[in-house]
Amino acid sequence: MSEPALVLNGISKRLPSGPSRRRLSSTVRRFADVAGLSSDAASNTGRTIVDNVHLTVRSGEIAVLVGPPGCGKTSLLRIAAGVLRPTAGGVRVAGGCDSLIDPRYGWHSTLTGRENLVLRGVSTGLSVSESRLRAERLADFVEISDWLDRPVQDYPDATLTRLAFGALAFLGARVLVWDDVLEKRDPLFRQKCLALIPTLLREGKAVLMATHDVGKAKEISPRAIWMEEGRVRADGATHSVLERYLEPRVTVAALDPSWAPAAVSRLASIELLDKEGRTATCYFPGDPIRVAIELELTQRVDLPYFLVSIAGAFGPIVAASMFHDGCRPPFIDGRYRIECTFEKIVLAPKQRFTVRFAVYAADGVTVVHPKQVIASFVTGGSAASCGFFHTLAEGRILGGPPMLTDYNWTMPGGIERAWTPKTMACEHATPTAVEENTR
Repeated sequence: MSEPALVLNGISKRLPSGPSRRRLSSTVRRFADVAGLSSDAASNTGRTIVDNVHLTVRSGEIAVLVGPPGCGKTSLLRIAAGVLRPTAGGVRVAGGCDSLIDPRYGWHSTLTGRENLVLRGVSTGLSVSESRLRAERLADFVEISDWLDRPVQDYPDATLTRLAFGALAFLGARVLVWDDVLEKRDPLFRQKCLALIPTLLREGKAVLMATHDVGKAKEISPRAIWMEEGRVRADGATHSVLERYLEPRVTVAALDPSWAPAAVSRLASIELLDKEGRTATCYFPGDPIRVAIELELTQRVDLPYFLVSIAGAFGPIVAASMFHDGCRPPFIDGRYRIECTFEKIVLAPKQRFTVRFAVYAADGVTVVHPKQVIASFVTGGSAASCGFFHTLAEGRILGGPPMLTDYNWTMPGGIERAWTPKTMACEHATPTAVEENTR
């Protein structure tokens, strides 16, 4: 067995709870954190975003972090890369570390790309001549040779992202910490980068990566780590971890406590219901999604605007907004119940979704209830139950678009093939019970 290259031991991170540093720029706060200068007590008493994580990645191994947005993946990567100071725990790195988390960080903006690469290569232990040689190879691979002798401050985002990946992969660091920012910024180039992973592992690199693309995680890594609410829920073989992560479920968020500081409204009840009006245990592609919300209000609010939206891994996909349809109640007061049903929505199977909710006053600006995630669910079904029977369909649908819609192919020779929701199986087994967060 190879030697450990990256060890995270009991890592926790809590956000500041007080306002003492809010007026500082994010850059100043970041340098203060890294330097250990954040001495105010508030820095240790806020919301926990990473909670007691133990993790080891060995040379020649890749581990992929999966989890819903806001689960702590990127914060853990920042701590592993040394750009965020943990509140508790320690990080041990053997052989140097490089990262691709935010491509804008880590560059001298007035120096050229070549000069930056040489500096970073030397900092990882390479000689100047070797750093120059690798900069040339790197530029050829990431296809930015025409930009290499221009100041980094002139680089477009896509070019800077390519430069950052090149530094990660071609310079001397043994530990590579990689947030899958290419997934959105440069998807075609991303495929080329992912294809390089086997080569990096043969060179003895250790890769810790985070992605929302669970389908791709299954393809590139034998090991996956599921994070939820800052904690590691599962760590093991990718197939087994993803089976647990994508198990159909409906989860309702914690309600606002009755002892919370006085506000205009608080969430008193949240329900996700099935088409029969019963508490939902699972949603399958094509099922209507019915959201029932009860508010307790401390004062009357005239002509409010309600918003309910459903979001996938990369943001909202559908929304019901009274700003659009103008269908507002005359007023709300006391205990008020409202329901919103999304009909004819065909969500892809085995994907995670969140339900978000907000209320605004009649002026459209004043917040009656702040926008927040009130529930989440993982869709049931499979590629086959949706009428997709190709051998690659099951894996590809995991990382595909979150919604399905009618389409058809027309090819020479009179070949036609169409897909519609009617292709899907009519009956589904009902799996998991509702999970309710009562914390």
